[in-house]
Amino acid sequence: MNLVSERLDHFLRLNNKIFFSVLVLILLGFLFFQGLYAASAVGQTTDEAFFTASGYAMVRYNNYEFLGEQPPLAHQIGAIPLAFLKLNFPISDPWLVPGTDRIDMVRNGQRFLYKMGNDPDRILLLQRIPIVLLMMLLAFGIFNLAGELFGKWGAWVSLSLFAFDPNIIAHGSLYTTDMGLTAFYFFTIYALKRFFDAPSERRIFWAGLACGAAFMSKISSLILLPVISILFLIFYLAEARSSLIKEPTPVFEKWVLGIALFLIANAIGEKQAMVLFGPFLVFAVYLCARDIKKIRNSRPFRLVLKGLALACAVICLVYSVRLKKKYGVSVSSFLTVGNLIVLTISVLFARLSSEDGRIRILKYFLAAWVFAILVIVLGYTDITYKFHRFIGFGNYMKPLGIVLNHTRGGHGVCVEGSFVTCDWRYFPGVLSVKTPFLTLVLAITGAIGLLFSKRSIRTKSLVFIPLVFFLCAAISSKINIGIRHILPIFPFLFLLGGYAGSLIGRIKPKVLKNTFAAILALLVILSAGRTLATGPDYLAYFNEIVGGPAQGAKLVADSNLNWGQDNKRLAEFVLEKKIPTVKILAEAMNADIYDYYKIPWKMLDPGDLINPAPGFYALGIGYYTQLNRGTGNVERGTQTVESWFKGKQPTYRVGKTFYVFEVPHGKPAL
Repeated sequence: MNLVSERLDHFLRLNNKIFFSVLVLILLGFLFFQGLYAASAVGQTTDEAFFTASGYAMVRYNNYEFLGEQPPLAHQIGAIPLAFLKLNFPISDPWLVPGTDRIDMVRNGQRFLYKMGNDPDRILLLQRIPIVLLMMLLAFGIFNLAGELFGKWGAWVSLSLFAFDPNIIAHGSLYTTDMGLTAFYFFTIYALKRFFDAPSERRIFWAGLACGAAFMSKISSLILLPVISILFLIFYLAEARSSLIKEPTPVFEKWVLGIALFLIANAIGEKQAMVLFGPFLVFAVYLCARDIKKIRNSRPFRLVLKGLALACAVICLVYSVRLKKKYGVSVSSFLTVGNLIVLTISVLFARLSSEDGRIRILKYFLAAWVFAILVIVLGYTDITYKFHRFIGFGNYMKPLGIVLNHTRGGHGVCVEGSFVTCDWRYFPGVLSVKTPFLTLVLAITGAIGLLFSKRSIRTKSLVFIPLVFFLCAAISSKINIGIRHILPIFPFLFLLGGYAGSLIGRIKPKVLKNTFAAILALLVILSAGRTLATGPDYLAYFNEIVGGPAQGAKLVADSNLNWGQDNKRLAEFVLEKKIPTVKILAEAMNADIYDYYKIPWKMLDPGDLINPAPGFYALGIGYYTQLNRGTGNVERGTQTVESWFKGKQPTYRVGKTFYVFEVPHGKPAL
């Protein structure tokens, strides 16, 4: 009898394992085909012209003059398939920004796609496929981390939320930097978790590489500087003091020392690089160099080492103060305070002997930064040119400077009268309307449950700190143009949702457990069904609280709704309907697409809004919404005249963002 019972239990466990494996494969399959469908169906978005010019120039011609506002890794990954094609590109005669010697990235990207005899649809699809694959890699990582933290229930729920999240699919199928940052930001935290589980040189090396890849994907990844520092501090305070951590080997320390010296040589002439990375590199050099036998046994050598370290620390402080002229008092003050904190901590820890366990943790911590910063220097393929000139940070500091000035100046696109305003409320507001309702409920439930659970402080920190720090940094920024700017917090929202789902697995009564599991499965299926019905228009998704894009247009704009993704569809629609002439007014028009498809079009002028002549008119969803809310009235002389289109239902809808009207002959005159 016992043998039969054991075999039955084994059979049930095996079937359960097979069931969950099949379920995971189905979820990954749905995610892949949604991403591929969107990548092939959605037209070129506004920012993709910029990245198209940048990525191809770097991969094909090793030319970083086309590098713009962000580091190159995501551009390069997407452009790899294009390196095997013979394409026409304006490498020798690029168009410049009028009145400057700077390359106009957007115009050259549009030119590359539509004016040089290339196939734009083929180029866009090939660029997007690597981003889709990166999204799939992220899905696999989330499933694994959720399983390690919260078990199979947590893994299944987290993956389900990820696989059917319209925001993830939308930006995971476009050739932009957002998915690249999201993936590498997450894998940095995952790699740190693995290091904390079993500290080793190999695992800190992988954590450093992941962090460096995040740095090379988007400038906002620099939030990892405080995030990783705090996670290491929590690890030390909560666990490391009572655990046995192996001392780094002499060979490992020599590698760290040599790399750090090389990086300092490259950074010493670059103020921004010394301010950001110098304190970590200098301290790494000091801790590793002082253990060299010749230095350790010689008091003069020790004094020279301390003097050089102190001199470099002072240079970092001086540079941070001098950045005030370039970026303003607030940025300079923030960097100066950060350098002072690092310097103070360095002085305190420098007094400890190398045999102290705290120094071991510190060496691993600094090694992570050394490897991450090395990725920045080696990540640019013109390293052979820069190597002997020690200007390895030049390419990285250029986009950093652009982003800092962009942040300082601000950039917001908000809808008048919406509660989603261009201030600290922007990103919480966007989250509330763009995130699927089930994800919101499960993430909030999971956050409350995890906070008050008996889980280790390390587990809580690995989920909350990357999420909270990135969200707070975005909220404090003046750039409010889309949920894509906080996409890196989504994996951690899914982990919280996974924790909420994992609570079902702990329910003891089997009937109650199965009931809750069935309810959760039904809710996931309903949410997934709504996402599938949205495809391929994932960019214009709004959750159940808001409704569709027509309601969402009253709340948000820009890449949250209309990012130019339907310009191609409009051109195809005009050709299909054989429309003689169409007048267009939209938030993200693309004249190059209209001209490429050779459609007869004109720009809609203000007079057409008041008294349009018979014919066809295409209005972007944002303009149409403004007209119907009374904020788009048109001025005629000293009077404000209501638009003829106000209150009119469109004759056709193209995609989710174009309303096409056919103004009939004999319409009432205004």
